[in-house]
Amino acid sequence: MAQPPGFVDPALPSYVCRLHKSLYGLKQAPRAWYNRLSEFLLSIGFQAFKGDTSLFILSHDGAMIYLLAYVDDILLTGSNSAVLHRLITLLQSEFKLRDLGSVYFFLGIEVKSTAMGILLSQHKYTLDIIQRAGMTSCKPVDTPLSASSKLGLIPGTLYSDPTRYRQIAGALQYLTFTRPNIYYAVNKVCQFMHAPTEDH
Repeated sequence: MAQPPGFVDPALPSYVCRLHKSLYGLKQAPRAWYNRLSEFLLSIGFQAFKGDTSLFILSHDGAMIYLLAYVDDILLTGSNSAVLHRLITLLQSEFKLRDLGSVYFFLGIEVKSTAMGILLSQHKYTLDIIQRAGMTSCKPVDTPLSASSKLGLIPGTLYSDPTRYRQIAGALQYLTFTRPNIYYAVNKVCQFMHAPTEDH
């Protein structure tokens, strides 16, 4: 950091304010936080997942630990509770954090522990999308897109509210994380976001 132009103190030109915590308004704050967190995680043996830069994986004494960082929220899970507790203690020694216990809801995804493992669901999110689309009275179907319907760049009446179309299509894209059965249909409707028609 440097003193702003026009406000430089000639007696102390190298002095700046020392922040006790990062300011959310600064454009560099999220990047600085991510760099600081990732450097620390890599230094203690985590590896960054190549497919998602917010996921870090640690293999330690036969245990697998997964850490997912989203802005200033961290989701931590693994196969060995003793290693998890040691890791939480290590993180608390380096960063100011609160352990909120078991996760029930994270980024719009409901998390339920079952005997078979962890079940991820977006039930509430799905109902919100259905309500936003005005389809609460519609009947459910097994296949979200008819195999006989052919969507294409057919000339027709442009949809009256393309922004609404794009918002719902984007919301459906996020829903495919837990509902891969709608992926094909969502992919199809997303192909026409630039100029959706009434048919789309």
